[in-house]
Amino acid sequence: MRIAKILYQAVLWRGLFYVSSFVLNILIARHFEAAVSGSIYYLINIFSLVHLVGSLSLDSGIIFFASKKEIPVSRLLNFSILWTLACSVVLAVVLYSGGISRSYEGISAGTLRSYAILFVCGNLLFNYAAGFFYAINKFIIPGIISLVHNMLLIVIIPFEGFRFFPGVNDGNYFYWYFLAFLSQGIITVLALRLLYPSPGRARLPTAGELNKLFNYSLLALAGNIAFFFLYRVDYWFVEKYCTAEELGNYIQVSRLGQLFFLLPSFLAAAIFPLAASETNPLVPSRLALISRTFLFVYAAACLVLIIIGSWLFPFVFGESFGGMYLAFVWLVPGILSLSTLYSLTAYNGGKNKLKENMTGCLLGLCLVIPANWWLIPIYGINAAAAVSSAGYMVYEAYLLYHFRKENEVRLSSFFIFRMEDLTYLKSMLIPSKK
Repeated sequence: MRIAKILYQAVLWRGLFYVSSFVLNILIARHFEAAVSGSIYYLINIFSLVHLVGSLSLDSGIIFFASKKEIPVSRLLNFSILWTLACSVVLAVVLYSGGISRSYEGISAGTLRSYAILFVCGNLLFNYAAGFFYAINKFIIPGIISLVHNMLLIVIIPFEGFRFFPGVNDGNYFYWYFLAFLSQGIITVLALRLLYPSPGRARLPTAGELNKLFNYSLLALAGNIAFFFLYRVDYWFVEKYCTAEELGNYIQVSRLGQLFFLLPSFLAAAIFPLAASETNPLVPSRLALISRTFLFVYAAACLVLIIIGSWLFPFVFGESFGGMYLAFVWLVPGILSLSTLYSLTAYNGGKNKLKENMTGCLLGLCLVIPANWWLIPIYGINAAAAVSSAGYMVYEAYLLYHFRKENEVRLSSFFIFRMEDLTYLKSMLIPSKK
């Protein structure tokens, strides 16, 4: 399959899902306002860490070895389902034996346990199953499943005078919200089984195959945990030193920044299996082209938001989000840094250079953690955004340094957009009519 077609699929179907996620996020923010929505997203941040640790980043190993065809897909799928069941049992035991014993912001301990299990188990199933689709460059099925679930969550939001489902109200909406994670995970696994049935009797990977899978996945896990904390450790500091409304404002700034990472992450999802496949080597100069294109486009977009954001953010998210603007301005350098890095981190993952990704994250964390501890109690969410930007820039500098050492590409090619790039991008992305 041509690279252009793969990129189109990644951008279109994952893009539709994230557009629907953004709309859902806006509607939740406007209806439940900063304090409540911020509390829910803060919980999701904690659940995401639990999910990350429990997953062992096996989805990265699945994509890597399925792309290289070193481990049969049927064995990887059987093992991933078995692993999810084991994680579900362990998580339930931990949570109901004292792992969550207190309420949070009016949410009971029992409800928190239910939210955690639904979120973690659902995401485990979805990420593993979606990983198999991504490994064979099939983005349509997981994209449609996620999109449909988001649309349903949008429809059932309990706005007064606009209820399609009268049984859904402010008190139980988030049960449905977290239940959707489990539903999309189960449906994605079933779709994979139906479309790509396992030949013969069910088998698990051999000891040698498991050894390769865990060696790769655990290294990916270390890097992913490092990046998780680089990207989200500020949530804990903001929650500790700021008000619930300020937390809600800051999380929305962070989620707005995530929008800029969507297109690079879509392309990274396509780059990873291509880089892992020896029959589809990527030319480093193309990665530089992608990075400088994002930098040029996103710099223009950020400039527009800096000009109009002071009134746009409260208009879109609601009056309780008036504190977003300055925090966003401080986050802009970090947005530009991270948006140019996704192709590099995906390339390193496909080339089994995960240590470079992890080391860059750790260097950023060495700056971010002490700076957050020192500055957030004084300057609040604006300091959190500025510190995040500094950490991302350290990460970028480290990866660019090593990429330049290993490839014949000038550093300036990552930052200076040229007019002839438009012609090259057109030839790479638009199929020839010949």
